[in-house]
Amino acid sequence: MQGLMKTPLSPAPNNLYLSQTSSRWKSIGSMLGLVTVIFFFVNTALFIVSGFVDSNLNGILGPSDPIQVMIGTLCSTPFLLAFILLRKPKLAHIVRVEPTNQGTTNHLIAPSTLIQTTMQTSVKHHLVHNTAPLQIPPFKQLWLIFIIGTLISTICMIPILISSTIWAVLLLLLISIPAWIVGFSTPVFAWWATSNEYFGLQTTKRQGEWMLIAGMLSTFPALVINSLISPIIITFLGISMDGVESLGYGMILFLSAPIGEELSKALAILFLSRFIDSGKRGFQIGFSVGLGFALLENMSYILGAIFSGEGAAVSFIFTTVLRAIGSIPGHATWTAISGYAIGHHIAKNNNSKSFIDGIHEKRKVIKQETQWALFDKKTGQLISSSSVKVKPILPKWLSAGKEKEIPLTKSPSKAIFIAILCHSIWNGTLWISGKLLIDSPAIIQITVNLTLIITLIAILWIILRRLIPYAIDDGNSILS
Repeated sequence: MQGLMKTPLSPAPNNLYLSQTSSRWKSIGSMLGLVTVIFFFVNTALFIVSGFVDSNLNGILGPSDPIQVMIGTLCSTPFLLAFILLRKPKLAHIVRVEPTNQGTTNHLIAPSTLIQTTMQTSVKHHLVHNTAPLQIPPFKQLWLIFIIGTLISTICMIPILISSTIWAVLLLLLISIPAWIVGFSTPVFAWWATSNEYFGLQTTKRQGEWMLIAGMLSTFPALVINSLISPIIITFLGISMDGVESLGYGMILFLSAPIGEELSKALAILFLSRFIDSGKRGFQIGFSVGLGFALLENMSYILGAIFSGEGAAVSFIFTTVLRAIGSIPGHATWTAISGYAIGHHIAKNNNSKSFIDGIHEKRKVIKQETQWALFDKKTGQLISSSSVKVKPILPKWLSAGKEKEIPLTKSPSKAIFIAILCHSIWNGTLWISGKLLIDSPAIIQITVNLTLIITLIAILWIILRRLIPYAIDDGNSILS
């Protein structure tokens, strides 16, 4: 190899296609690993912040606890490193050989890599992001896993509802982990698959995963606001936070949580600004960010339901079902409203700031990361490619029809306000009901709360079926 000049890397041409085989469950597996890492990182990092602000968590500013900060740092660092390792960019080394009379038969690619050809050729090689298209299992399969898994888990929890024998406890412990995984993850992934299938936007695996991750990470500032800052402010104002019926607790639900969470999720959308080229794309990203937030939030709710004691069976199925058809699409819908307006604003200005890779200069929005062609792993048949634009056909359960569309605001400030208001009504309704009916018989409280929950979910679905057809209509994304 002596005397040969090394062939340098060069930028990949725009017409370069990466051929990928479909692996629908790979994204689900990687997200399950990441959500676990982020869950522990967020909670241990919160321990650090509380050590600085309110170490005893009594709602009063101070005292600081250096030991708590140190312990939180030591505990959170491994999860941070694991996250960085798991999100390390995957690069593909592409080598192209073309015959030419001006070429040679020997090409040095690396100190230990030599390409020899039988004719004169030129060699170019590139390092590109391995940007396979986002492939998720069909939402019907995910919903089926959710339904069957929830039913089996509930049946296995029934014995402890009847008697707290050692066998009932062991059965609960045995089913707890699979029930937890199915309960908190499959409905979120089912909604993720639904948006990917029906929104009609070409999305790479890297883009789709970052959407969920940004939503998961947005839980951290939301937790800081809800668990530390707001209690300190409420206590400072002299408002009681003793008990779930107290005004202070209610303010956390219908003021702090909606404001803190929707602002945090809007910030997550801006974090993904490099991917946004239209209001339609902003809606998709906002929807996915909301799902990511709900994914991490679900972990705590479902875990609490499983280990709620003798009533675990009732608590588990009640919590999983209501969150699957209510809270999860609720988070996605409110954030999608913000995302549409933010996306339209970014596209209108024709530039964005990228925070993902640490790039802070303004530049044109990247509409297409790379070109790709997707082939079936078994048959080798072409499934789709980045050059194929699919016109979405919405099913009736997702669309009320074009004539019933609800126009979305293109003002980011108005959109975020609407998201906060809707979130506040969702959270505050049940708290107000509980406060008004505190002295009523249990049967009346249960009946009223169930009626309110069903009503809220019905209203959410009426709104969702009217927002989606407007948001994904390309005509509404045209800048004005």
